[in-house]
Amino acid sequence: MEQLLFILIAFVSAALSFNFPFEATQLTDEDVQNNPSIDFGDALNPELPDAECKTYPGDADWPSETQWQDFNATMNDPVSIGPQWVEGNTCLPTNNPNDTCTLDGFPAYVVKATTVKHIQLAVNFARNANIRLVIKNTGHDFLGRSTGGGALSIWTHALKDFSLIPTYTIGRYTGKAARMSAGLQGFDLTTYQSQYGISMVAPGCPTVGVLGAFIASGGHSAYTSYLGLAADQVLSIQVVTADGRFVTADPDQNTDLFYAMRGGGAGTYGVVTSAIVKVYDPIPIASASISFSTTPRGALNATSPAAFWRGIRTYFAFVPGMVDDGGQGYNFIRPAPVFNGTAATVNIPRNLTFTTSISYPAMSAADATTRMNALVTNLRAAGVDLNTPLITVSGGPRLPNGTTPPPSPPSPPGGPVEQQRMATRLFPRENLADPALRDKTTGAIEAFVGEGGYVFHGINYAPTSERAGWPGRDSGVNPAFRRTVMHGQGWEGAESTTPPVGDMVVNHARFRRYFRGFVEVSPGAGSYINEADVGEPEWQQAFYGDKYERLVGIKRARDPWSLFLAAVSPGWDEWEVRKPEGYEELPTQNGRLCRVDGV
Repeated sequence: MEQLLFILIAFVSAALSFNFPFEATQLTDEDVQNNPSIDFGDALNPELPDAECKTYPGDADWPSETQWQDFNATMNDPVSIGPQWVEGNTCLPTNNPNDTCTLDGFPAYVVKATTVKHIQLAVNFARNANIRLVIKNTGHDFLGRSTGGGALSIWTHALKDFSLIPTYTIGRYTGKAARMSAGLQGFDLTTYQSQYGISMVAPGCPTVGVLGAFIASGGHSAYTSYLGLAADQVLSIQVVTADGRFVTADPDQNTDLFYAMRGGGAGTYGVVTSAIVKVYDPIPIASASISFSTTPRGALNATSPAAFWRGIRTYFAFVPGMVDDGGQGYNFIRPAPVFNGTAATVNIPRNLTFTTSISYPAMSAADATTRMNALVTNLRAAGVDLNTPLITVSGGPRLPNGTTPPPSPPSPPGGPVEQQRMATRLFPRENLADPALRDKTTGAIEAFVGEGGYVFHGINYAPTSERAGWPGRDSGVNPAFRRTVMHGQGWEGAESTTPPVGDMVVNHARFRRYFRGFVEVSPGAGSYINEADVGEPEWQQAFYGDKYERLVGIKRARDPWSLFLAAVSPGWDEWEVRKPEGYEELPTQNGRLCRVDGV
């Protein structure tokens, strides 16, 4: 009896705990008494559907128009326009009024959530009707995790609240913190950091949703080598789980969710409504940029191709010490022309340009100058012609072009879209610290850029367990993050138009052949899922490492219905999208979601 009383008290306490007023509006047991379609679930004794597939528009079990009207929590709101291969190219932006547009790869209904109750209603309705459910924060996603054919979509973008907590204590942490709601984006945090005179681990891109996949899968910033990942900053999470209940996950309660939802995958454990995260006194950043090229620029001579790649090796040798000092490098190696699938851009000599922006949090201009001068001296000794960089000190992160993040979104919805795909590799420290392995790593990148004609984007940081601190070091974060000093991205190339599916498949296969060199020089390493290839081979190891089995166990225990399903997130390997003819080799979300045969 005492144990039952304790459970009831804990449940009531969790239900009454919230960060913002919109979380106080919740679905109650009284609300669902006469409406089984929105009743809560029981994860310990679940009623599991017998159907092999999620209910799809046109099925006999698909809710009737009357049932949708009765549900009445959906609204006619926009669905994001991102890379269109994700939706199966079913509704392409066009100026031709005669072109077709179908909903096939997009959700059937979208719930614009402004209260926790809206989210609970959507969760319960989708679970009880066996409908595919997807969660969309901003839709800033390269893998199709926030969309799905025939799905009900929960859109958390409108949940925008923030409050500073001057002193917050939980477990071993006492310090400043902030409450953040699910809809906040990078540009919102820029505004709040300025308003309150604080520093936070926030997205560098203004339009990234902070409590979407950014924190759920890791999240890097200019402070990553100094403070750790965004997931490492989380102290508490408010979440609606697959049974429809609203709970708190922190180091003291629902600890399995707290572990998994910090770095262990997005869109698969529950719907986050808000979180409490660490914040810091203002941390200035000393930064500088350097660049060199195989073509003359102004007063600078052209660097020979051999000297160019010696310069890259020299920079890579500099990286381990830089990240140990808390620094970050943000760099590109760009070929000209970039491979775009045409014969004119295949296997030809290319001009090459390297640019990097180096940032040192909490470092004086004098100390940063000493480090940068040493790098420049070594680059010149390698035969690189470049200018002496100017060190500047700002109050926070700066973008690669030297500007601070804007206080508002850079452009309105409705702009042009691209069909870009990418892949990433979290290169371990030894790939740049060991001279022989550094040569092999540079050689793989040289083939990728110089022969393949692809852009390489490197972000140098080291979010070690020591930097993660408490409770960050014990989380679902990909173990490869704790060993890396270079997050290397390969960009397949942007397509402003949609090539035939066959061409897309052939082009991507070529890209993967060149990218394979990155994997071969870093066996056992991993990839950052937020900036990755949804077709990544052996994605369980690449995105989650040896934590995958624990994460999928939490997923199964918390969501026995497989309600929350997102591409290449824990549990996804038990399901497949049955795609329309002609799209079998494209990783689209256009199609019926069904269990893999034999699962």
